[in-house]
Amino acid sequence: MSYTSYGFLILTVVGLVISRMVRPSGKKWILLVMSLIFMAAAGGYGTIVFWFISTAAGFAAALLLANVADTKEKQKRIILLAAVAFQLGLLAYFKYANLPAYTKEAFYELAGRVYEFEEKERLALAGISFYILMIIGYDIDVYRGETLAIRSFPAFSLFTGYFGHFVQGPIDSWQEAGKSLGVPSPVSFTDFQDGCLRILSGLFKKLVLSERLAIMVDTIYGDYASYGGWYLVMAAAAFTLQLYTDFCGCMDLVLGVSQLFGVRLAENFRQPFFSESVSEFWRRWHITLGAFLRKYVYIPLGGNRKGTLRKYLNTIVVFLLSGLWHGGKWTFIIGTGLLQCVYMIAGAMSEPLTEQCYRILRIKRTAPVLRFLRKVRTFILIMIGFVLFRSDSLTMAGEILKGMFQRGLHPEYAEGIFYSGLGTADFVILLIGLLLLFLISLWREKKGEQKILSTEGMRTMACFAILLVILVFGCYGKGYDISSFIYSQF
Repeated sequence: MSYTSYGFLILTVVGLVISRMVRPSGKKWILLVMSLIFMAAAGGYGTIVFWFISTAAGFAAALLLANVADTKEKQKRIILLAAVAFQLGLLAYFKYANLPAYTKEAFYELAGRVYEFEEKERLALAGISFYILMIIGYDIDVYRGETLAIRSFPAFSLFTGYFGHFVQGPIDSWQEAGKSLGVPSPVSFTDFQDGCLRILSGLFKKLVLSERLAIMVDTIYGDYASYGGWYLVMAAAAFTLQLYTDFCGCMDLVLGVSQLFGVRLAENFRQPFFSESVSEFWRRWHITLGAFLRKYVYIPLGGNRKGTLRKYLNTIVVFLLSGLWHGGKWTFIIGTGLLQCVYMIAGAMSEPLTEQCYRILRIKRTAPVLRFLRKVRTFILIMIGFVLFRSDSLTMAGEILKGMFQRGLHPEYAEGIFYSGLGTADFVILLIGLLLLFLISLWREKKGEQKILSTEGMRTMACFAILLVILVFGCYGKGYDISSFIYSQF
C-alpha cells in the first residue's frame, strides 16, 4: 500500500468516519489500528514483527532509564549504549549487509577494474530507517531528562508506527508528534479545508509533476551513454526537481491526512531552492533528519564550540552519517554526504576572502543579482550531488558528469520533445506546473505562514480546482504504474 493507492484512500476515509463516531480519547486507538493495517499492507508481516521488536526494546530501555537513580550515571549510560547499539544493530543487519562489498566495488571502480559480487539477501523492512531514529532519539531524551518515560506501550507504539510518518518520515520527536498522537486536537472546518489543500498539493506534486519528470530522467539516465551535453544537464536538473516534488509531495500528503485527524507532524521542507548556500539548503531540506543529526551527533561531538578544525571534523562525521543513512552504496555516501560537507567546508574557508572582495569592489552582499547568482550556484552544486544519488555506480556518475561537457548528443531512436521521452503536451503541462509551484513557493518565501487563500470559500474552490487538475492531468489509472515514492526505499 502506498500513499497514492486506492487502498490508502479507503483506509483514510473509513478511519475518519469511525473517528467521528467515537469519543476523542478513542481516536488514538483508531489511528493505531489504521497504522497496523497500513504497515502490513506496505511492508508485510515481517515489517510488523521487527517493528514490534524494535519498539518494545526502545520502550523497555526508556523504562529502565527512568527507574535508575540519577546518581547511578554509569549504569544509566550502559543501558543507553546497549539500547542504541541494539537499534543500530538491527538497522545495520537489514540495511548495510552489502556495504563491505559495495566498498570493495567502489575501490575497483576507481582503479578502472570491475568487481562482481552476489548481494546478500535481507528481508525488506519498510520504514526501518525512520522509526529506529525516532526510538533512539526518544531513549536519549529520556536519559537526558528532557522527556519523561511513557508508561503506555500502545501510545509509544502509535508514535513509532504511525502511518503518517512510518514509510518516509518526517523523523518526529516524542515531545511534539508523540503527544499530538496521544491527544489529537479537535478538527475545525478550517483545519479540514487546510488538510485537504495540503493533500491535494502533495498529489499535484507527485502525479502531475514528479511522474512527468520521472519519464525524462528515466529516458536519459536509462541510456546515458548515448546522450551528451545539455541533455544530461537537463536530466540532472529534472531529477533534482523530481526528488523534491516526490519527497515534498509525500510530506504534504501525510501532513494533510494527519491534520484531518487532528495530529500535527513536523515540517520537513521550507522552500530549499531559495537557499543561497549549501548549508542553508540542508537546513531547509529533510529538516527533521538534519535536526536529529545536529541534536544527537553534531552538538554532543562539540559542535562549533571547540575550534575550527574540530567543527570541520564534526561536520564530516555528520554528513558521512547522513549519506550512510540514505543507503549502503557509495553513490549515496558521497552524493548526499561527503561531497556536501566538502561544499560546506570550502564555503566556510573562503568566506573571509569573499567578504573582502565585496568590500574592495564596494558590492552589497544583499544585492538582488548576487542573491540570485548564489541561489543558482547552490542549485548547481546540489544537482551534482544528486547525479551521484541517482546513479547506479560511481562510474556511471563520472560518465554522466563528464558527458555534460561534451557536444549535445541523443540517440536516433529517442522520442518526445527535446528527445526526453515527453510529448509536447506533457512537456507544456510540466512547465506550467513547475511555474505554478515556483510562484507558490515564492509567496511562502516572502510571506511565511500567511495563507494565500484567506476565506473559506476561496479554499473550497481551490480544493475543487486542484482536484480537477489532478484528475485531468495526473499520471495514474489503468495501464499506468505509479512509481513508489523515492524515499520509501530508505
